[in-house]
Amino acid sequence: MTITAINRFPFRLPFAGSFKTAQGELAGREGLILQVATGAGLVGLGEATPLPEFGGGRLPDVLQLLEKLTPDLIGLTPEAAGQYVEQLLGEAGPGRAALACALDTALCDLLAQQAGLPLYRWLLAANPAFWPERVPVNATVGAATTGAAIEVARLAVRQGFSHIKLKVGLTTSIEAEIERIRQVRTAIGPACGLRLDANGGWSVQTAIEILNRVAEFNIELVEQPVAAADLAGLAAVRQATSLKIAADEPVISLKAARQIVEMKAADLLVIKPMVVGGLRPARRIIEMANSAGVECFVTTSIDSGVGIMAALHLAATLPGPIRPCGLATAALLAGTLVENLPEVQAGFVPLPRQAGLGVRLNFKELDQFRFQPQDGDAS
Repeated sequence: MTITAINRFPFRLPFAGSFKTAQGELAGREGLILQVATGAGLVGLGEATPLPEFGGGRLPDVLQLLEKLTPDLIGLTPEAAGQYVEQLLGEAGPGRAALACALDTALCDLLAQQAGLPLYRWLLAANPAFWPERVPVNATVGAATTGAAIEVARLAVRQGFSHIKLKVGLTTSIEAEIERIRQVRTAIGPACGLRLDANGGWSVQTAIEILNRVAEFNIELVEQPVAAADLAGLAAVRQATSLKIAADEPVISLKAARQIVEMKAADLLVIKPMVVGGLRPARRIIEMANSAGVECFVTTSIDSGVGIMAALHLAATLPGPIRPCGLATAALLAGTLVENLPEVQAGFVPLPRQAGLGVRLNFKELDQFRFQPQDGDAS
């Protein structure tokens, strides 16, 4: 089985409503779907949707890299093409992790189809002891105002979600921050899990004060309370609070994840395939963390349906019991670009049974949200 063609579908998906993090309000996500065809008739799918807000580059960076690599990939087997993922991850530069993720996902999709296995089972082929049928997920609340956040959180509870992730770091004072958390906790009731995500928006001292004061609200965990570059600060927050601390934005590679673990800077690691460069690089991080006794969970980077499915398959490979993962993000965007994305059912997403990734492209939506970046837009 050799690669005969690589097709790309650049897109821009607007957010379906207001979505704000500590880094600002986001208007949409720009990326591309990669379609890798083979002479055997199999087609693998991947997605490259970088996060420019967190240094991941922009869509033109991905397109330029792909243009250079495509001639070298034609004629290779999926196994041989996998070396180019390692090459991308071995060099610094904008867009590399996102393109590596797209390539790795598409190649894994092809190999899983060839093996006749759902992708998550193919990833776990060496250790098939735990094959879940579904993955628990949390709802994400990114509404800018507290009132709107309350309404979104209440709706999520009515839909059957057992865990809510609330974006924080959005208000102008410590007191307002605490009040936002208090009101959302009151709105969702005591039985629903509540986690916070500051996206690095607090200082060390602010984080310590807020987290110690909101501990009474039964907070499940806190994602990235301080800046991604401040691992010492993250470790200080972890030491100064009783709440579980999860590292998110600094988890960009196996090397970076190992440093977080060695510094004892976090209780958990958040794994985003789009950020770490794909499913197999993500699996290496999970295995390293697991051997060190550090738990992981998986989130999307608010991707289209292809990226969501990649993250879903990765989440299914986590050691059980799986903590709710941040995969219920499809409704945040105006489309999914796929036809058969599994729906969230009472806080769980069922795993596909067909071989490979398990989704088909929606060419009508790909045409609707087609996007061509302007020259000079690269980072």
